[in-house]
Amino acid sequence: MTERERLLEKLAAVKALADRGVGGEKTAAEQRLHYLMEKHGITESDLEDSVVNLYWIRYKTEYERKLIRQLAYMHLGSGHSFGCVGTHSNRPRKNIGVECTPAQYIEIEADFEFYRVALAEEMDIFYSAFLQKNNLFPPPELADTHTDDDDEVDMERIEKIMAMMNGIDHRTRNKALPQGTYEK
Repeated sequence: MTERERLLEKLAAVKALADRGVGGEKTAAEQRLHYLMEKHGITESDLEDSVVNLYWIRYKTEYERKLIRQLAYMHLGSGHSFGCVGTHSNRPRKNIGVECTPAQYIEIEADFEFYRVALAEEMDIFYSAFLQKNNLFPPPELADTHTDDDDEVDMERIEKIMAMMNGIDHRTRNKALPQGTYEK
């Protein structure tokens, strides 16, 4: 990537903040954008360039990978995102390539950052609902009875967990050992 392409990417990111920001953040971004455009001789048409580039977005989990693919599909339609395989190892790398314009990339990446956090929060609630629905807790004699009185009960979270539990199937596994024969 050339120095000019890097500069255009940086300016496009500042422009996106200037377009979507609120209050002082928006004003500061607009001022910074105009300063950088004058300094480097960049015009509005340079920023609105419709040249398609390849951008890589890094992910950590399988659900983040799926989320990036879905966002690329939402913004661009099918056929614009793909995975990456290591040259020497032939193992998948945790990057998704997206072919799009700089403006589209900014939107996809901003959406990814927003929805990645939301997905993690919802997955945490789902995990709690899964544990509750399947009663994956120790018997009372093995349970940790220590509780903090300072822990505040989040009723909204509890309601979400209970609602989610209704949609989860209860699963049971046949025990390998007869009841009450635990090795110590």
